[in-house]
Amino acid sequence: MRRGLLLFLLLTSFAVSAQRIVVPPYLQPGNTSSLSKEMKVVLWEVDSVAGNCKVEFVEGKSFEGATKITVSKITSQALTFGGRTSYLYRAPLTGLKLDADYTYRVSLGDQVITTATFRTRTKGNAVRFVAFGDMGAGTPQQAAISYQMHLQNPQFVLATGDIAYSYGLAREFKARFFPYYTTLEPSPDKGAPLMQSVPFYLFPGNHDLYGADLLKFPDGMALYYYSDGPMNAPVTEFTTEVKGPEDRIKAFKKASEGRFPKMNNFSFDVGNVHIAALDANSYVNPLDGALIEWLRRDIQSSKADWKVVTFHHPGFNSSKAHYDYQQMRLLSPVLEQLGVDLVINSHVHNYQRSRPLRFAPKLNEAGDRYVISPEGRVDGKFTLDEKFDGVNTTKADGIIYIVSGSGGAGLYDSPISNNPELWKHEPADNWVPFTVKLISDVHSFTLVDVIGKSLVLKQINLKGEVLDEIKMTK
Repeated sequence: MRRGLLLFLLLTSFAVSAQRIVVPPYLQPGNTSSLSKEMKVVLWEVDSVAGNCKVEFVEGKSFEGATKITVSKITSQALTFGGRTSYLYRAPLTGLKLDADYTYRVSLGDQVITTATFRTRTKGNAVRFVAFGDMGAGTPQQAAISYQMHLQNPQFVLATGDIAYSYGLAREFKARFFPYYTTLEPSPDKGAPLMQSVPFYLFPGNHDLYGADLLKFPDGMALYYYSDGPMNAPVTEFTTEVKGPEDRIKAFKKASEGRFPKMNNFSFDVGNVHIAALDANSYVNPLDGALIEWLRRDIQSSKADWKVVTFHHPGFNSSKAHYDYQQMRLLSPVLEQLGVDLVINSHVHNYQRSRPLRFAPKLNEAGDRYVISPEGRVDGKFTLDEKFDGVNTTKADGIIYIVSGSGGAGLYDSPISNNPELWKHEPADNWVPFTVKLISDVHSFTLVDVIGKSLVLKQINLKGEVLDEIKMTK
């Protein structure tokens, strides 16, 4: 992806008209899913005083020589936590063409605070994106990963949950997430200016929802303030319960503008790739009737060559950490029937890649429902494609499952890294040698490159070294 000019004439500590930028302007995908229309949304937050803001955008890589400048209609939302008020702004950039460069600038009073260039989604057959989770811990490794992702020029980022540790609070987003992806200059020590030009698709992990008690955490559930993405899936029967004083719940619902819980499941197209993002938290029913009906219709109607599903909690995991959380295995037969090629998870803080696999969950004696043990395990029958090696044999018979949870938080189970003898679990109905790679001693992220009917997946560490690479073909 070609990245344009990034200008910050205001840093987060620079004040204009008694205003301080607490979250610099950044890009979100907006509520678009199909390639029939395109938009983006620019968000930013200022402290204390509502201001005179303006957002303009033009087609092309610069405002210089532009014949048409469009002014966005801005909305603002007051966020009051602990007796302090800040203002979160949204500016939709609508009516955009596909496969086109656009430049936007954000002004506060008579000062331009950000100018950035982005490229809209493609309708072609070349797609590049990165995926990672468990990032927002405010660590040096998080900065290094952000820098390496920036060097890859992705078209978009899948942020697969646990975005701001430890409770998903607004103050944690400001301290442990945004600074690493909106920094002024790219560097391994600070991060990179990714979010100004690259849309992040954000969806919840468990830590992002731990602040749902607004009495204890008035600034909890901040993901639903700071995100703006597709909302094309139904609301499921079960979701997080937001608790607390009635006035805080009312303020949260007003500020989140329907994104909670609507954005917990969604899908979108980029080029010849279709991606469905699902909620996998402990309260969900993976086989929720409305969700499964939507998922079937959604994926079956897609003409994309590549079908990718992503959610936070993996069903297939050979690490010791979180091994018993397996309820998302119940979705496997549906995903197989729908021709899904790749599933990307996080939650477990390391990297894992499975063989192409098929899985039939065990039924109860009556044969009318799947069995989940009290610990959360799901037994069943595995069918592994042992011929696929991603080099010489590149057509997979089954789904490849990726765990990419080493985006910045502390790593899990480092002694088992690259040691298959330590990946084993019992019994055979619950674990077979489905894992091909498990790297748990270094932080990393996933890069996916699609060109037509070829997909190349690489796992890249915080030094830019390729830890794993496979090719898939149709």
